[in-house]
Amino acid sequence: MKIGLALGCGAARGWAHIGVIQALEEMGIEIDVVSGCSIGSYVGAAYASGKLPALSEWVESLTDWQVFALMGVGFYKGGLVSGLKVFKALQDNFSFETFEELNKPFAAVATDLYSGREVNFMSGSVIEAVKASCAIPGLFPPLLFENRWLVDGGVVNPVPVNMCRLLGADVVIAVNLSADFRPQSLVANPIDHGNNQKKTSDFFKRSQQQIQQWFHKDGDPPKPTAQNLNTDQECLTKECLEILESANVEQPKGADILSADHIAVPPAPSIINAMSGSLDILSARVTRSRLAGDPPDILIEPQLRDFGMMEFYRAKELIEHGRASVHRISDQIKYQLGTD
Repeated sequence: MKIGLALGCGAARGWAHIGVIQALEEMGIEIDVVSGCSIGSYVGAAYASGKLPALSEWVESLTDWQVFALMGVGFYKGGLVSGLKVFKALQDNFSFETFEELNKPFAAVATDLYSGREVNFMSGSVIEAVKASCAIPGLFPPLLFENRWLVDGGVVNPVPVNMCRLLGADVVIAVNLSADFRPQSLVANPIDHGNNQKKTSDFFKRSQQQIQQWFHKDGDPPKPTAQNLNTDQECLTKECLEILESANVEQPKGADILSADHIAVPPAPSIINAMSGSLDILSARVTRSRLAGDPPDILIEPQLRDFGMMEFYRAKELIEHGRASVHRISDQIKYQLGTD
């Protein structure tokens, strides 16, 4: 019996995949084929290369400012960050070059931006496949691949169960990172979700402040202007700082008081809040639809409401949440796989 593992999208929350895999291995479950979407493809590539322990050690060591440096925050064509160093790290340390070299069959999924079609990678360059699969709209630039502009696979297939079956899996274990962002959860926990979006906004606020610091000789950052930016060296522009500044949205009068229905009015969203919140909702809804049409045999859903999409520096906590999500349903997993 071939067991497949489908790793879903979720930005920083994807480090929970590492904990899921660790817990499954501790249960004696051997995964035969792997598929991944977005961050799931990043972790999946490392796992299929036999280099997950090295990836785990690295991500657990990351600080918030190291994440900022790795992301390459700037104003790029089609995205707020370049992510070049992130993918260079994968290429140099955590993955083989091609699919053919991997220890396990692996597939990654992306989306054709202009046709809306799902694009599947099962051969060729692993790094190019992961770059395309991770190209979160608005965050990372789209990837030009064979005359097609590709973006995050989560737009059409957030948890690629079908790809595991295409690789020959008889039983598919799927990991959905967006369970806490379904509509019913959003309604039940509005404060938690407001705080979640604020974390993403805060990441870019800190990035803005650091950018200003870098480009001011005396250490006290002034209002950014085109003259104090070195665009040739750092790919940073005045427009970038203006976008990052938009995270500082002033609250309208009365935003912190109760409405006529005695419900607190949510704070006004920044551009970053709106983007991250919309992506969370989109992912949750598309995931729900896809899993209903092609359900996995076993569904693992870590509880990640407390983690923002850019909190890559909280890997240790996320890994533990991934492990806990497996432990919660360990009896069901054993029963489904006949290993009880």
